Amino acid sequence: MSGHVHFLCSETMLGTALQLQVQSAYFHVTGGQADDLDDAIAKVRANQPEVIALVRGQGTDLNHLRGLKHAFPNQSLVLMDPIPSPSSRERSLSLGADMYLPLPASSQQIAFRLSAQVRRSRRLEEAGSTEDVLRLLGFEPTSFAGEDGGLHDGPVLICHEDDDFAQAVQACLTDAGVAAQIAALESPSPISSDKACLVLGAVTDEGWDVVLALTAQTRSQASHRSTPITLASAHVPNRLLSAMDRMDVQDAWIGPAPDPSLSLMVREQVRISAQSKQRRGALAQSLDLAITDGLTGLYNRRYLAAHLPVQMQIARQAQLPLSLALFDLDGFKALNDAYGHQAGDQFLIGVAAHFEQSSRASASAVRLGGDE
Repeated sequence: MSGHVHFLCSETMLGTALQLQVQSAYFHVTGGQADDLDDAIAKVRANQPEVIALVRGQGTDLNHLRGLKHAFPNQSLVLMDPIPSPSSRERSLSLGADMYLPLPASSQQIAFRLSAQVRRSRRLEEAGSTEDVLRLLGFEPTSFAGEDGGLHDGPVLICHEDDDFAQAVQACLTDAGVAAQIAALESPSPISSDKACLVLGAVTDEGWDVVLALTAQTRSQASHRSTPITLASAHVPNRLLSAMDRMDVQDAWIGPAPDPSLSLMVREQVRISAQSKQRRGALAQSLDLAITDGLTGLYNRRYLAAHLPVQMQIARQAQLPLSLALFDLDGFKALNDAYGHQAGDQFLIGVAAHFEQSSRASASAVRLGGDE
């Protein structure tokens, strides 16, 4: 997957080499030297990239990560580090980086991990569009979110060829307050729908082939097409990266032993996935409310205005008749006056139920308003 990556670097030679390496993988690349945070923010705002890549130099202030993430919450933020260390990885992720990329790295590794961040950025942009629609419909998006961002909707599932590594991942996640379970790495092995994230890894070529098969099978399940999947191992073969990219694996954590940076990565992936799921549900719920009469449950005037022209066009193209029947309840005002509005509401609900029970599946019942 190609995308737009904007580089911010203080070391000109390193920055130029990395930009050429990323361009060779068919990414659109912009950027250049930027030591000042305000200047960096201005350049990113002018270019509007999907991924911001901060290349660490000797004088790079990692606190710039916090400022960049605050300014661009919907863009993925990557720290590329030519002097990597576990402490730098943990600190950069805690300051707002969405990915820590130790250098040097192969072109395949860079392309795989940047592609994952492009997808992440596009998901965040889509979520922002969903929020805009919800607000247009009169709903506040935050009212649909869970208190903890959905982190406890289900446990993280760890499947790894190395049992000791799997147990270390579980301990790392548990220490960070993330529930995690271990299962044998085998395929076919259907993943239950309650899992919030998958952490997969292997040691041997045979084990990685099983990881590929399990990933493909997981993505084939409707309930797991957007579930975060992370690779975690001391080494990930380059031959797998292209296939993993096509199967929408979110990221790869590479290191000899799990550390808190892995739990930070997993927590963030679970948070974004849960938030996206909540927003999609909220959008469906709000759209339903927008076209439904609150009292009777029938469709409302807004639905008819949008739906009737479409049905007329379908009828013309198919050369079939289209019937429209209008009903008005005579004497409804007298019923309200004699027995009260509560009784009138119950009467309308009963009439609506009769229409729904008597209508064919292809028919739509609409309340225009009042007694119509």
